[in-house]
Amino acid sequence: MATYQEQRERDYQNKLVKRFVDELDYKYLGNWQYAKGETVNSLGKQNSPILDDEIRNFLKEQKKEDGKTPRYTERQIEDALFQIKNKARLGNAKMNSLMQCNTDLYDVLMSGGKSQPDPESNHEDVMFFDFEDYSNNNFAIAEEVSYIDPLLGKNKRPDIVVYVNGIALAVIELKRSLVNYEEGIKQHLSNERDFIPSFFTTTQFTIASNDGVELRYGTVGTPLKFWCKWKRDTTKLGDVLTEQESYSMFFNKENFMFFFRYGVLNDGGIKKVLRPHQIYAIKAAAARMPKKESGVIWHSQGSGKSLTMVALASYIRRNFENPRVVVITDRKELDLQLAGTFIKGGNTLHQATSSSDLLDTLNKGEEWLICSLIHKFDANGTEDEAEKDESGTKVSLDQYLDELQAVIAQKYGNNFSVKGDNIFVFVDECHRTQSGRLHEAMRAIMGKEIMLIGFTGTPLLKKDKGDMYNRIKSMSERTFGPYIHKYLHKQAVEDKVILDLQYEYRNVEQQLTNKQKVDQKLAALTAGRELTDEQRRMVEDRWATLEKVYSTKERIERIGYSILDDVGFDLLQHDWSNAMLVAGSIYQAYRYYKFFTQDSSNTLLRGRVAVVTSYDPMDSDIANDSADTSKETEAKFKYDWAKQSFKDAGDGINNADDYEKWAKNIFIKRPAQMKLLIVVNKLLTGFDAPCATVLYIDNDIKDHTLFQAVCRVNRLGEDIKDEEGNVIVKTHKEFGRIISFKNLFDSIEDAVVKFNDGEGFSGLDDVDVEGLLDCAVNKCKDKLLAAKEANEGLKAIWESKSLTELEPLSEYYVTEVEGEASARDRRTVMYSITGGMVTAYNNMSDYFSQTDFTPEQIEHFASLSREAGTIQRKVRQKSGDDFDPRTLDPDMRQLLDQHIRAEDAETLVEASADFSFLDLINDATDTDKAADEAIRQAGGNANGAAEVIEGKARRVNTDWNSGDQEEQRAFSERLQALLDQLRERNATAKERIKALIEHIKAIKHGSDVPQELTEGIADDKERTIRIKRRKALWNNRTAWNAPADEAEVIEIIKKIDDFIYQDAGANWQDPDSNASWDLRDDLQAMFASFTEQDIYEIYRLASQNS
Repeated sequence: MATYQEQRERDYQNKLVKRFVDELDYKYLGNWQYAKGETVNSLGKQNSPILDDEIRNFLKEQKKEDGKTPRYTERQIEDALFQIKNKARLGNAKMNSLMQCNTDLYDVLMSGGKSQPDPESNHEDVMFFDFEDYSNNNFAIAEEVSYIDPLLGKNKRPDIVVYVNGIALAVIELKRSLVNYEEGIKQHLSNERDFIPSFFTTTQFTIASNDGVELRYGTVGTPLKFWCKWKRDTTKLGDVLTEQESYSMFFNKENFMFFFRYGVLNDGGIKKVLRPHQIYAIKAAAARMPKKESGVIWHSQGSGKSLTMVALASYIRRNFENPRVVVITDRKELDLQLAGTFIKGGNTLHQATSSSDLLDTLNKGEEWLICSLIHKFDANGTEDEAEKDESGTKVSLDQYLDELQAVIAQKYGNNFSVKGDNIFVFVDECHRTQSGRLHEAMRAIMGKEIMLIGFTGTPLLKKDKGDMYNRIKSMSERTFGPYIHKYLHKQAVEDKVILDLQYEYRNVEQQLTNKQKVDQKLAALTAGRELTDEQRRMVEDRWATLEKVYSTKERIERIGYSILDDVGFDLLQHDWSNAMLVAGSIYQAYRYYKFFTQDSSNTLLRGRVAVVTSYDPMDSDIANDSADTSKETEAKFKYDWAKQSFKDAGDGINNADDYEKWAKNIFIKRPAQMKLLIVVNKLLTGFDAPCATVLYIDNDIKDHTLFQAVCRVNRLGEDIKDEEGNVIVKTHKEFGRIISFKNLFDSIEDAVVKFNDGEGFSGLDDVDVEGLLDCAVNKCKDKLLAAKEANEGLKAIWESKSLTELEPLSEYYVTEVEGEASARDRRTVMYSITGGMVTAYNNMSDYFSQTDFTPEQIEHFASLSREAGTIQRKVRQKSGDDFDPRTLDPDMRQLLDQHIRAEDAETLVEASADFSFLDLINDATDTDKAADEAIRQAGGNANGAAEVIEGKARRVNTDWNSGDQEEQRAFSERLQALLDQLRERNATAKERIKALIEHIKAIKHGSDVPQELTEGIADDKERTIRIKRRKALWNNRTAWNAPADEAEVIEIIKKIDDFIYQDAGANWQDPDSNASWDLRDDLQAMFASFTEQDIYEIYRLASQNS
């Protein structure tokens, strides 16, 4: 008799079987449990992952195009059945053997078997599935499928097995509601590894669920922490599917077959299945491919963009005739990483080695998949897309592209074209790669009939200000079109695709010990030199800059010892964890390296630290470095210590590339042997090291760079394995820790908020993209004409003085002339005008084709720019204004080291501080008590607490008002005004804390709306949602062109909300659902005066706030 617990699981299984049959329309094959002592089921057959009769029946049902003639002969069917059964036979019971067998069999399931209709005919494909018409497949389930493994002799009984056309594609383990789903996962892994591995050779999906709670899925060999939930396609947080909804969506026949065909990957011998956001991205991109509608996939850092690219390329290859996919990056490390990911996925890839090689490969058309750096599209052989002549003048874009085509024509004549019927270009980190002339060169070479798909985890933001010219230069929407799909950082954290981050600020105070003595020594530095007053000012400005940003010897020691403490006693003492240190410059990076490997009395990091930068030491670096050999210059220091780092790495390491490969390999595979990587700009993108747990920041980085940097440590940890694949160290990584020595707390919080708002560069302050471009072009044109006028006025003065040759003209600007301004003042005016001419021309050079300027006029502008730049350069040389104050840097650094003292690193806000109570703030919160608790959590540091709460205020606004842009904008402006006000009146830290808590309360309370919108709503569980929905429609009424009469608007909003509450179908929030389209049609019928776009805006606001 079954126990109570067993009966609960039996009831759950009965319920799920009924769902499969009644709701999902799967055929029920039966309960296939072996009776005690038997080796066959109730049908008298042995259970198997391959059902011979089901496969035969499916293949016999298939018809040729006439709809009558059988598609396959009996000979083909039996031959194909023999092939698949032979392929599914496991050689040995080891896990790696199961992985390889399963992967090889998956290829056969995708491409079919090869068989002859008769002995005289050629081989034909025998397809085991109909991927053109998913409904033409036979979906079935069996329960209690007893199985005795032929290799091990052991037996187990999976709860439910999902068969499609007689082939087991999914295995489900069930648990009652009070048992964690993890028990089901552990049972799966045990069955695969220890009991019945032979049953899993065909299995593509493994499912574990508990009654009414949740479903998790993986594939063969997926470690427990990588199993994931199924989700709806939405950027809203907290949108969790029930267990029943998960089954309904996952095993929907069309979705299941799409996932089976495009969501299963081999990643270097490790079988993987895509996560929901990756599948949705492929579906969204696929919908645009027939019309080649370009766009951007925004998936947060660490969420698997590379695998999404691989899967998307696979989709293209399977669905398009004669396809070509070109994958473009802008950095060597990204190029190598992506190439490796594609190759590990079983793809044959050509990696372009040069511009010539790339052009040859594109022209021949033999390789379908090509990986290249963007710089290889410059057929002129230069990597400088903004190359200028000696005068500082750029070649115009039109001339640049003409020269490019001339180079191609010279090599290929009229025989060059990118071969392929369907051409797709993937651009990684497209927020960087898409801008500039190299991108235009790529477009010119590839042709117009292509689809561009940009991938980014950190798109350019509409908040990234700057002059209009620079904003246009780097705007991805102009290049790629609208978003294809979004998956934000906050979603990835919620889904546990990446880890959350902890922040800690350590302060290292620097103090000038004797300002008077330093001033005297600084004066003495310049006393023996013939410097003009201007040059002396340049030296003083340089000193002020160095004093502000320079890390003195003592400061580096203090920071270094605080890092060594972490290695000895904190998070970095474990063999599964290591860290990265972002230094402010290459010079500073090597100073840190010198400290850890030579100067420090603590030897914990000796032999376990490396510097990875773009610097590759060359003898030419120091050939003309300094005439004073007694002083160690920055160049000499970098050169010596780069060489020393190569020597420390061991034999065979002689250059930066080999050193980087060596350091990265040990850092990733053996974190105990490489505890710290010191970097500057390199490895802040495209470097995935699951063991990287701590990021130290001693560099003033912001926005994209900062967000990409902190994401180096948010990857899920992985166990450390030996060469045989055996686990030697288990990871316990639960979070990534950011430790800043630059007080970047606000910047980090701001970056995280920006990359969670879901807007990116969509809108750019709500100005139309093309309109903005036109405006930028006109602005550049106006500046160019004004610069030309000023330049010609200056030339008229020269001509009046007969200064028409370069030598007398330059002499004029260094000679005092009676009755005229001083030579220096004259030079200042001349520099301004000639520099303005060069800048205006260069800014316009990419846009001449969009103006009405004639070729003669464009050449005249170029001539004026070259002339202006040449004159300025000559005068600067003659006057000594080209003096470089950096020549005094070694002396200045010595002064700084001697006279600036640094304190020990003090932790202002501990990473372990718990501010979760802030999430509970509401109207009833006691502000004084909350402020006291914040200070207590910050260890008594009120300033630290204020920084945390300011960041929290920004995040609450983003999360709370994610669907209400006007509300979000209003509270963002109110926060900035509040911060400005607090600064102006020098508010204390506690006053700041209390004011910010009140602001958070105000955000959650929301802005006031007409009282009529809150009346007449039933007091049920929907009331809060309905008020929020009405409020969003009111706040954003201009977005849907509401009438001017407020009373009329109120009635329209109430009517919309009432209709949604009473009549909207299930899943109406899903924009692709039938219910969504029905709702929009109904709203259009109700409000005929609104345009289709207006109705969509109403729907968008309603769905995002429900």
